[in-house]
Amino acid sequence: MFEPSTFDSPPSVPPPVVPQATGSGWILLGLYTLFFVAIGVGFTLGGTAGSFAEMGITFVPFALLATLAYLGRTSMPGKILTLGWLAMLALGMVLVSFSMVSLAVMPMGDLTNLGAPNAAPQIDPAALGTVALTGLYSVLALLFSLLGFIPWVRQQLSRVLPLDPDSFVHTIALVSVTALSLISFVPLLVLGEPAILSENAMSVLGESMAEGTDALLTQTYTLVWIIPAAIIAVGYGLRRDFRATLERLGLVWPTWGQISVGIGAALILVLAVNLAEPGIAWLWDLMGWPQTDGEAFGELMAFAFSPLGAVVIGVTAGLGEELGVRGILQPRLGIFLSNLFFTSLHALQYNWDALLVVFVLGTIFGLLRKRTNVTTSAIAHGVYNFTLVMMAIYEISLF
Repeated sequence: MFEPSTFDSPPSVPPPVVPQATGSGWILLGLYTLFFVAIGVGFTLGGTAGSFAEMGITFVPFALLATLAYLGRTSMPGKILTLGWLAMLALGMVLVSFSMVSLAVMPMGDLTNLGAPNAAPQIDPAALGTVALTGLYSVLALLFSLLGFIPWVRQQLSRVLPLDPDSFVHTIALVSVTALSLISFVPLLVLGEPAILSENAMSVLGESMAEGTDALLTQTYTLVWIIPAAIIAVGYGLRRDFRATLERLGLVWPTWGQISVGIGAALILVLAVNLAEPGIAWLWDLMGWPQTDGEAFGELMAFAFSPLGAVVIGVTAGLGEELGVRGILQPRLGIFLSNLFFTSLHALQYNWDALLVVFVLGTIFGLLRKRTNVTTSAIAHGVYNFTLVMMAIYEISLF
């Protein structure tokens, strides 16, 4: 079983033997240089290159946060830079939440009127109330996440999480992941429906998502960015050499047995989810709770409804999400908290019924990663996604 180690061991525990980076700092600097050049050139050229750059903006800031946190272990300026960058990222998270809710509740005509000269904006007061509630919930989420800076809180959490309460790196991970997870749920809480599946959002996103080839390319860009970002996030170039980095992420060359376990787990999960869905739908109907709009979600994911799309979704979501959640976070934050983050990533397109399924699936992937490695859980996740998309394409129903 893959045993988690700590970034910075508590004083009472002998430090683990971790291969230190020798000369890798220059490679790290080169990676960041390449990142920023690619983003700058992409935005300058626009089009496909611009889409590639936009994906970089999603991942590079968090890789930079991890790098600053490593520097902050032994440097007060590093700590100050880390906290400042974390504050900027938190503000960015809140702005994304605001923008998604605003897009959902304010028709584009109303938003256009805001900038029109001599035109009074026709905005529903109820919509403004919803946006204001978004701000309130986001502030509460941020305040709650700040509890992670309290040593006593970290001491208590370290009893149930593989967390070093004295580690600056672990503290930043705890606070940032808690903040991002909670803020990601805010649009669903205030709207009562997934923000992306709202009528207004679908009218804006519909045409772009219908461009299948471009949308699939965008999916592949996420994987292109997340792999180097994940390598940096666990300390490559500052704390670990490349071999130790792969070990920390749980990436190995799979054996045939691990491949079989991954595929078998995926097929069992497909069967289990198909069995459970009618029961979940019955419970939600009984309670009068809103369910995920399957028709709108199908429209959103129409770009992936092809055999090629099934492969792309399987590989990018399977490897990308497992690498980010089960590779980077789980060995430090445990299965529950890392899985809460995983579930929150889906809160913009799923309602609570589907999020329940996502949480259960994530827990199983987490257990699989703990017992084996990320490669095996990524195979399971990827095959699961691939199978569901193929079943949707050919309208296959097990029950």
